[in-house]
Amino acid sequence: MHPWIKENGEKYLHGWDRRSAIVLISTPVFLTLYHFIGRRRVFTQLFARFFLEHPLRRILKYFYWFWMPAITLLLLPILVIKLGVKDRIRDYGFRLTRGRLGWGFVLGGWILMLPLIALALQFLPSFQQKYPLSDAASTSWKVFIAYEISYGVYMFCWEFFFRGFMLFGLEKQFGNHSILIQNIPFVLKHTTKPFTEAVGSVVTGIVLGVLALETRSFIYGAAVHWLVAVSMDVLALAWK
Repeated sequence: MHPWIKENGEKYLHGWDRRSAIVLISTPVFLTLYHFIGRRRVFTQLFARFFLEHPLRRILKYFYWFWMPAITLLLLPILVIKLGVKDRIRDYGFRLTRGRLGWGFVLGGWILMLPLIALALQFLPSFQQKYPLSDAASTSWKVFIAYEISYGVYMFCWEFFFRGFMLFGLEKQFGNHSILIQNIPFVLKHTTKPFTEAVGSVVTGIVLGVLALETRSFIYGAAVHWLVAVSMDVLALAWK
């Protein structure tokens, strides 16, 4: 090994925690994969031509978008946990402990958000224009239910990645600061949302991070995230 590489390797790698290093290195890799292979435009470019006669062709790209995180933000991080970090999956939030606190937060958070959603839809036209993300979701109740279930898969994968994989993967090394670290990419992924929602994600990411640490689970956060999203879609459709 070249002396320069050996010297600087010892300098910069000294004291690294293996678990947090693997999580921090793989996080941008998985988010980049998600961006380049999991977006709607990828479906449009590669697969849309095979569904030109399909009655749901306008909404298929959204189903693709909602389900691709199951690979990039769920399956691949789980493989890293099992094969790279060699930890137990359940230690990354796959549990439902402290149910009274967790489900109480889900119910209370959802009820608290309902009037805020109504106010946003009433006074901020950008919300009415944004939701549902696909106009085709209102084609029928069957399509709407399938759309919202797929949206739930999307939320589950997101919550696992930020409040499971990142949060618990970094907790041992960074303690409560892991809440702030995972919140950085989480907020940046909201930059395509309406301004008010993007700003609100700063607080939301911290609150959901605290909830995950208190309950040792990301599932409660996924549940309230999904309920709020479904409520936004239902109220937005009712407003139109």
